[in-house]
Amino acid sequence: MALQKLIYINSNVLSKPEKSGFFCIMKNQAMISGSEAIRRARNLKYVHGAGFALIHLTCNFKTKKCGETVKAERCRVRPALKEDTFQLDGDLYFTYEDTDTGEPKMCFKRLMRYIAFPPDYKLLKIDWFDD
Repeated sequence: MALQKLIYINSNVLSKPEKSGFFCIMKNQAMISGSEAIRRARNLKYVHGAGFALIHLTCNFKTKKCGETVKAERCRVRPALKEDTFQLDGDLYFTYEDTDTGEPKMCFKRLMRYIAFPPDYKLLKIDWFDD
């Protein structure tokens, strides 16, 4: 009887939740590798008026603020800056332009979390462990 209870409890704990928001999102979340996400974002510059949506975390060494989530809904990749403008290696940064405000922005590539591409703009989770 105790063994049956233990099996029942373990099967309930290990089973996938049906209506739980967090786990259902993670279970059904589409993934994309980091290099593929950057490649597809760069290729959008050849399509007139096309952009992408990006969600990333911040990391600012000057103000010592890290971990805030930034969501940019309409973005285009912009040319990389000169190497002398970066404190670290320029390959670590992803530079983009927010087309809503026209402001040039950048983030660390590894802090990019989600990206969405046209035509449906479905969020894709960026998996950096495959690269």
